[in-house]
Amino acid sequence: MDMDFRRPLEPHRGRLLNRPETAAWVHELIGRPPRQPDRFTQALTHGSVKADHYERLEFLGDRVLGLVVAEWLYERFPEEPEGNLSRRFNALVSGETCADIARIAGVPQHIRLGKQARDDGAVDSVNVLGDVMEALI
Repeated sequence: MDMDFRRPLEPHRGRLLNRPETAAWVHELIGRPPRQPDRFTQALTHGSVKADHYERLEFLGDRVLGLVVAEWLYERFPEEPEGNLSRRFNALVSGETCADIARIAGVPQHIRLGKQARDDGAVDSVNVLGDVMEALI
C-alpha cells in the first residue's frame, strides 16, 4: 500500500469520519426527507468553498423568519404596543439567537467551509452560524 505523506491532514478530516451523515441529519431536523436536497447543501456551504453558497438563501430565510415571528408576536401579544413588539421581535430574530439555535440543532458539524474559513474559526462565528440558520429556514 503506497501512502502519500507529503500533505498533512487538514484539521477537519478526523471529524468527517465520525460525524452523522448530513442527509440523515437534515431529515431528522425537518421531520421528513428534503424535497430539494441540493438547497440544503447550498444552505450549509460557505462562500469560501464555492460560488453556490448560502447567502441568497439567507436573504430569503431572513424574510420568512421575520414574517413568521412578526405574525406570532402580533397574535401572542394582542394588547402590546408596537415598540414592545419590535423589541421582542429584534431579540428573537437576532444573529445571536439564530446562532444559538444553529448550535442546538447541530449545524456546526455540517457546515462546509474552506480551509481559511476553518482556520479563522468560522464554524463558531455568530455571523456565519446565524446566516446559515437563516439559509436553512
